[in-house]
Amino acid sequence: MATERILVHSSIATEFQNVLAKTVNAMFGSQEDTPVLITSAAAKKNRALVEDAISQGAKPLDMFTTELDANTVDTKMRPVVLTNMSTSMDLYRQESFGPSVSWFAFDTEEEAIKLANDTDYGLSASIYTENLGTAFRVAEQLDSGAVHINSMTVHDEFALPHGGVKKSGFGRFNGYQGLDEFMYCKTITWME
Repeated sequence: MATERILVHSSIATEFQNVLAKTVNAMFGSQEDTPVLITSAAAKKNRALVEDAISQGAKPLDMFTTELDANTVDTKMRPVVLTNMSTSMDLYRQESFGPSVSWFAFDTEEEAIKLANDTDYGLSASIYTENLGTAFRVAEQLDSGAVHINSMTVHDEFALPHGGVKKSGFGRFNGYQGLDEFMYCKTITWME
């Protein structure tokens, strides 16, 4: 799983970007720290998504780079957060499963929900807030197989079902719902 969209309330957007920049640069500031993707095809796909978005007007946050050192293996890619995204961009519409992320600032709860749900996928979502009532109200409206409040999107518990909605996933695993995926219901009728 990978975070595909970051939605931040406009009242804290600048502060959040600054904290994000410091954190990512601390984690991935040198080429040696560049994350390795599962395959070169995954890295190629993510680079193509980023290039497509930039060619259509997206802007990388200044603390991120899409450039790779010439000596770097082709499975490495630095995290890229893109602003000024539009719905026509491939990165907006596809699951990247990589370090390329769309950034959006929103003003209203309704706007955030619309942005979060405007996708063909729905594996996992996270909501970070100090207001638990808001978190549960928004969580109920998100089209996602799982919603994690004040926790990251990768948060599996063996006793709870895991799986997506829409075009995400192939059913459920974990929990009794996961066991149900291996069974089928058969109806047998008879007459005397």
